[in-house]
Amino acid sequence: MKEDLLHYIWRYSLYDTNALQTTAGEAVQIIRPGQYNTDAGADFTNARIRIGETLLAGNVEIHVHQRDWYAHGHDDDAAYNNVILHVVYDTDTTPTLLQNGQPLAVLSLKGHISTTLLQRYELLKGSLDKIPCAALIRSLPINTSLASFYDRLVIERLQAKVAVIEAMLLQSRNDWDQVAFQMIATYYGGSVNKDPFQRLAASLPLTVVHKHRAEPKQIEALLFGQAGMLETEHDDEYPRSLRREYTYLRKLHNLQPLRLHEWKFFRIRPASFPTVKIAQLAALLVKEPHLFSGLLACGDMKSLHRFFEVEVNDYWHSHYQFDKPSAKGSTGIGHMLTDVVVINAVVPLLFCYGRYKGDDKLCQRAMDMLYEVAAENNTIIRMWDALGIKAQTANDTQALLQLRSDYCLRGRCLQCRIGHELLNSST
Repeated sequence: MKEDLLHYIWRYSLYDTNALQTTAGEAVQIIRPGQYNTDAGADFTNARIRIGETLLAGNVEIHVHQRDWYAHGHDDDAAYNNVILHVVYDTDTTPTLLQNGQPLAVLSLKGHISTTLLQRYELLKGSLDKIPCAALIRSLPINTSLASFYDRLVIERLQAKVAVIEAMLLQSRNDWDQVAFQMIATYYGGSVNKDPFQRLAASLPLTVVHKHRAEPKQIEALLFGQAGMLETEHDDEYPRSLRREYTYLRKLHNLQPLRLHEWKFFRIRPASFPTVKIAQLAALLVKEPHLFSGLLACGDMKSLHRFFEVEVNDYWHSHYQFDKPSAKGSTGIGHMLTDVVVINAVVPLLFCYGRYKGDDKLCQRAMDMLYEVAAENNTIIRMWDALGIKAQTANDTQALLQLRSDYCLRGRCLQCRIGHELLNSST
């Protein structure tokens, strides 16, 4: 028995309430179990409990073992003098005494908890499945029970991304354009090159880019140069001209490039090579120099797709890498990557700005965008799909990704709606 499970059982009254008695043999009636307290003090506050003929109002403290009252020092803490019931799983012969010397009634829940509930909890906690409840989940109408859980999960996921954005804003002195650049660049790189793309954007102030936006080749030179891709000589004239431009710009603006080895090309489709994505990012900066205000002006997904539509330098129509011609190159980022950027960069940016401005409508508009984007397709979403949980939109997939990362992987089954349904259905 774990104390968090005992808290959960008490909180949701998942025990047999018939014939409850204190260790002294007095009848116990739970009128109100109290409010769960996550701060200092007793575990549950404002409870109402009848013990024998006496109706009591106060707090409840819960332990696995009765002796834990003394192990935790509650007998020497006047703050616990308003506890009216000590709920435990295992009892012993030592009386529970308050700091003022008064004896405290003790109730043991052992024998009052469903064995099915305990077995399911042990299965959840001991599961080696990537989703702990995989063996039980098909017994529930999950899509129904999860529907109201999605909004909470999406907000939690957004809040984590907002924290990242706020840290960037602090570092950039509230430069929303620079932060938008960093967020967008991060997700241009996909999962493999996410980190170097983020560092690339962080290494290049947009104030520098804006000084050269009239010359697209200089923008390209800045990005490829900062990526460390112009440090050596090339055969083709295009990268050689970029190198000449960057050599001048690097000295002019005192820039420090990344190292070439940070970029990954292995097992990536050519259209997703970092060279191609950097070319597309450069084209976006030429087209939309003020990224954040441009995003704010987009009212729906159609306008966002137009925002990210770019035409790269002709060189990339026949290349995926420098000096390596190909039959067909790549020119645009495509709707799939646009959706990834919208989900992970644009929506959090707009949501964060809405909170910054106290604009609830903008926050809601940002969240509504997730309903306009198709469901993501990745390993985790396919795992949920195999268990019968079908995602229809990006709102669903963002919720399911959050559920796996922040609940399943952290063993938070007692805070999960699915875990709650599974345990409740076992009583």
